[in-house]
Amino acid sequence: MFEIGEEGEEKVMAKTKQKKRGLAVSTERPSRKIPKRAAACKDLKEKSFSISDKSCLIETKKDQTVEEEIVAVRMTAGQDDGRPNRRIAEFILHDAEGKARPLEMLEVIDLYITGVILPLEASTGKKKEKGIKCEGFGRIESWDISGYEEGYPVIWISTDLADYVCQKPAASYRKFYDHFFEKARACVEVYKKVTVSSGGDPNISLDELLAGMVRSMSASKSFSGTASIKDFVISQGEFIYKQLIALDMTSKTNDKMFAGMSALTALRHEAKKQTNYKHTQLIPLKGSLRIGSGPEDGDNNS
Repeated sequence: MFEIGEEGEEKVMAKTKQKKRGLAVSTERPSRKIPKRAAACKDLKEKSFSISDKSCLIETKKDQTVEEEIVAVRMTAGQDDGRPNRRIAEFILHDAEGKARPLEMLEVIDLYITGVILPLEASTGKKKEKGIKCEGFGRIESWDISGYEEGYPVIWISTDLADYVCQKPAASYRKFYDHFFEKARACVEVYKKVTVSSGGDPNISLDELLAGMVRSMSASKSFSGTASIKDFVISQGEFIYKQLIALDMTSKTNDKMFAGMSALTALRHEAKKQTNYKHTQLIPLKGSLRIGSGPEDGDNNS
């Protein structure tokens, strides 16, 4: 997975001061442990978060464990002036049976969180942070991506009680989180390529956009080469398109609106073509399915 350098962290920390805020939530409402209904991810809303170079110093072996999310939120209270905002580390997102699931599954099943909850503001000094571990809390009501203007993705997950910025996942959950993180990073990188305020060109062509994406994502360990990055970006065209057009509602700049932007529309179209092509390779044959041997076989990186 792509790693942000120390200089990059300082840049994000310097530019992002506004925290994710919502309506105040009653502290007397218990967290739910039993699924009630399937949840669907809400439209993305732009939020900002300050990342500290001390934020990854987490002493998990001595973290206190509590059963209820509301208790962990209270014990990690900081400078809340509304809806609680926290960090979550060493986390796993899972279903009601405890099986790890990708965040995208939130559209079809209930997901819960097991992890270490920490205050939003990282501690200062050399002392390692100690968080509060909570198991099976939630459910997750929505997820969001922020960091567009800062140039680095920050992923939020929200329950009824609080909003959590995702930090280091548990080792067993990294394969799921890394994939979603790369999707989020692709959104941020496309944003930079097509917005004037980030030094981009709203009239960029699809070929120019893909070439720029290959250059900007080449440092990631998730991809094997140029073709791998290009295929991944195209495969996520629909996802990227939906996230960016949602920003039109919250844009505070005079940049060209994302909806109808030629490069984004073309990227979305290429994603649909790729999906349709793969579907046509599934040919019914004597009651079974035969996977065709087209040129794109084996390149499924989505």
